[in-house]
Amino acid sequence: MTPDKYTSRYRIDLDADPIFVPEGFEVVEHRKGGILRWAPYRPQIELYLTAAQRKGVVSGLAVAEELAEFEGTMVNANALDYLVGGYPDAPWIIPDSWQFVEPYKSKHILFWGTQYRYEGALCVRSLDWYADARMHAWKAGFCWTDHRLNSQYPAAMIRKPKVAASATE
Repeated sequence: MTPDKYTSRYRIDLDADPIFVPEGFEVVEHRKGGILRWAPYRPQIELYLTAAQRKGVVSGLAVAEELAEFEGTMVNANALDYLVGGYPDAPWIIPDSWQFVEPYKSKHILFWGTQYRYEGALCVRSLDWYADARMHAWKAGFCWTDHRLNSQYPAAMIRKPKVAASATE
């Protein structure tokens, strides 16, 4: 997870084992995702909401089921750990558009590619924007998978590139 000085991009290793496992948590699933080449001006990560989340509130378990059908990669917690402090520029390379759904409604970006168990319950970690009169900062948090999720809880996803149909078909 180092900056690439020739392209001004950052490389995040999504194939590595989890960088950080909170005390008392057990990794249940960690989906590998290759090397993520992060360019702050053009991030590869898409903030994805299910159809149900766009309409209202839905169970996190239902979101997980729909994400399993997504044509792409669920980003794992290695990207989260990088963005909140894996490199000195890290907090500054997160797009401003990730902060709010609307004024005073912060986003909590979920990294479903790594799932944990804590005291029997499943959870995923999140990138949370905190803003009040004294502080504006990105923090790592977590969300129980049975939590009710709305548009403030997008999933960090990498969409698979579309393959053009061959000329011989």
